[in-house]
Amino acid sequence: MRISTEHSSYSTEAHDDVLAQWQQVRHEEGPLELDLMNVGFMDPFGMVGLVLFINHLPEEARPVRLRMSGFDWQSGEQSTPSGASNAASYLTRMNFWDAVFERIDAPPGKIPLRPKGLVDKNVLLDVTNFRTHDSISIMLHQTGEILQNLGYTVTARGHVLEVLSELCSNVLLHANTLFGGVAAMQTYRNRAGTRYVVMSIGDAGIGVRKSLANNASLSGRLESDAQALGVAVQAGASRFGTGGHGGGLTRVMEIARRYAGRVAFRSGEGALAFNGEKDERRTFDAAFSKGTQLRIALPEAGLRANPQGDLLAPEGEVGE
Repeated sequence: MRISTEHSSYSTEAHDDVLAQWQQVRHEEGPLELDLMNVGFMDPFGMVGLVLFINHLPEEARPVRLRMSGFDWQSGEQSTPSGASNAASYLTRMNFWDAVFERIDAPPGKIPLRPKGLVDKNVLLDVTNFRTHDSISIMLHQTGEILQNLGYTVTARGHVLEVLSELCSNVLLHANTLFGGVAAMQTYRNRAGTRYVVMSIGDAGIGVRKSLANNASLSGRLESDAQALGVAVQAGASRFGTGGHGGGLTRVMEIARRYAGRVAFRSGEGALAFNGEKDERRTFDAAFSKGTQLRIALPEAGLRANPQGDLLAPEGEVGE
């Protein structure tokens, strides 16, 4: 079985492509060869999505034979010509390999793991697998300390941490998965020079539609996964039939609207895209994605006390 992508930027669209191809090849003889050699940039959604995908493949598809710039399953980490993109090296900075190395086929010692104890101060939140509320608290504390050094206003820092806390807590409350959730966050500069903070949180649990189906009052509004996503972001919508729940995702959308940001939401065969600048939301069908994954991108201009302040941020596409 083999999957390849022509996308140079790995985010929502590229991951949808990989998931769609998986549905076509999943009954073929394994293991899976995943060819990402065309990928030069990967955002937190792409990283989180790949971690979840690789870790939840069936046994016959593992170990995954992964190929990307700077890494080939047959030889492991590779040198990259000067000036060329090295996706593998960037993923090392983001601690991606620690989350997948047990599922990757490569020569012993050739997977580019980040040295234990090394902290990259230019990474807001590296790829993190969390399973408890205590681990979420640690993430919030560490990320909050870094945000203080970025020139964000107190209010903006609070909003970024509020989104991270809400989305991670939702995984523990609703996903019903022993694997827990995966989170990552980083800053980027798009080709037009606009800077964004981008975060993604995901799980491979029961998904939004099945979770909301526990609330009998919502059963008539869950005819598809896409429709369920539209319900999930409405105030008061929750799998719990009693009050006090169901406002978190609505709040995430409010914060995206405040900063003219964008939200991408995937669960099952449903997708949701929200443009905060235009206050426009649409739901649509997408390739099947086990569990739930959300991505939010906020322009730094509204977050920073000094919008012209510099930041070491990789260049890449910030879409949807």
